[in-house]
Amino acid sequence: MITKDLKISKMLDQYPETLEVLLKASPHFKKLNNAFLRKTLAGRVNVEQAAAIAGVPLKELLIELNFAIGKGEAIHKIIENDKKAIQNPPVVHQEKPEYLKNIPSEKIVDLDVRNEIASGTDPIHKIKNAVNNLKENEVLHLINSFEPVPLYTVLGNKGFKHWTEKTGDVWNVYFFKDGTPAQNEKIKNENKGLPSHPIEGIIELDVRNLEPPEPMIKILEMLPKLSGNAVLLVHHHREPLMLYDKLAERGFTAAANKIEENYYRIVITKAKEG
Repeated sequence: MITKDLKISKMLDQYPETLEVLLKASPHFKKLNNAFLRKTLAGRVNVEQAAAIAGVPLKELLIELNFAIGKGEAIHKIIENDKKAIQNPPVVHQEKPEYLKNIPSEKIVDLDVRNEIASGTDPIHKIKNAVNNLKENEVLHLINSFEPVPLYTVLGNKGFKHWTEKTGDVWNVYFFKDGTPAQNEKIKNENKGLPSHPIEGIIELDVRNLEPPEPMIKILEMLPKLSGNAVLLVHHHREPLMLYDKLAERGFTAAANKIEENYYRIVITKAKEG
């Protein structure tokens, strides 16, 4: 059965017939006819996020998708038993933050990616470059033809807040850090090692009160649970230098973030292939 958490790319691989359902649901999904965009964009978006981007009711989309694969009866049982599972998240309209109201115009960096989207090009690298080149106290103003919902998580992991405004068919999203330089540096350090792609769950493990070699044993035992793009976040009393080679042997990488004396956060993720 197709659920709201299923990635669009995986759904299309397993059930190619669902592409027609998406195309009928909204013009936004026409981008999936482009094989390159289907491979890149669809791999970062689940059904719930896709519904939000396209502005279609999640309930109706899930029903149509499941009927297309012969699972209509199953989705109706879900509707009867758990209506929240098939509802769009509530839309929260936020006022423009004071930080953005007071920011000088010369501190706002405009980035319009509508042409890239229209031409079938994935703009993610252009966006990442713009973010990496932001100077202190600068704001990224992203101009897009749809709401870039997955990007909220990607940049949120890097300490960015966002404020979104829609004008006609244009989405204006402002990404910013409104803390002091010390606060922003703390956020940067605490999130060091987190992947740039959307995270599919964080598993936390606290080994600060364990005696060696228990911390290493516990960490290695958790690795099989890291499926997909999940992250293992370990709370440790020191940097586990002896652990890194064992992680590498098993296809994982780690980044240690010193939060304070006798407290480290270790971010463990699957190593990139190739």
